[in-house]
Amino acid sequence: MFTVCHSHPDEGSACPSPKPHPSGPVVWRFGHISSCLDTAMHMAARDMLAPWDSVQCAAQTAGRGQLRRNWYSPPGNVYAAIRLPMTPPFDGSAAAPATACLLAEALRLLGWPVQLKWPNDIVIEDADGQPKKLAGILLEERGGILLAGIGINVDFSPPVELLRAGAAMEATCLRDQLKAEEGRYISTAEALWQQLVIRMHSAYIHCHSFSGQWKKHADGFLLWRGKDVELRDDGRIVRGWLTGLGPAGGLCLNQNGRLEEFFSGSLLRTGRAAVKG
Repeated sequence: MFTVCHSHPDEGSACPSPKPHPSGPVVWRFGHISSCLDTAMHMAARDMLAPWDSVQCAAQTAGRGQLRRNWYSPPGNVYAAIRLPMTPPFDGSAAAPATACLLAEALRLLGWPVQLKWPNDIVIEDADGQPKKLAGILLEERGGILLAGIGINVDFSPPVELLRAGAAMEATCLRDQLKAEEGRYISTAEALWQQLVIRMHSAYIHCHSFSGQWKKHADGFLLWRGKDVELRDDGRIVRGWLTGLGPAGGLCLNQNGRLEEFFSGSLLRTGRAAVKG
């Protein structure tokens, strides 16, 4: 079962009144608000957002990404925040890649050949076979409430001048991916999020022991698995062969026969300079 609750369209309106919770996830839809994450956290704190319920908006005026960077959020793309259960694998360091795994699987079921760029980005190859960032995930936890902010480029990707300097990958959007595929259909951001929530929730509840199986699925989506890569973190550069993910969600690199798991850093292909994007 799936329910969509249309709420007040503008920032000035208060959160909607609680409604009886159905047996499946609920999507609360807003118009222009400051932040999906802030609205979702406020609703969750009032017991209005159960695990797998989500908030979606048409646009954000104060959206944020990693390290609280401003997130360019005009209408046309998916801006959503979904509450995750505080159970394995979401109760520890594996939460980000596990969430990205669910999102990647849902997008693939809709026909988009995406990959997971560790730890929390979704990428898709362009016509030249170059991976470009399509979606990102930001996790926030407060007082036992865990939210995943999810942004998916549907109609446009951010212009280069608005992206952080030294970003490891250029961005793209679903609309751009259709240019070479005549006749393929793309849904609206609202319809796409509804489809993704249904598939993410279904994969979670129907996968036998998702807490133990998520890594196997994620490894199958992992960008550059089996390739030589480098991991940059605060001036440190580590190079190795990407073997997959560890049980705790870290990136496992084989460095001349020595296997080590890493939990932070920006991932690049060895020998490829970072480009803005």
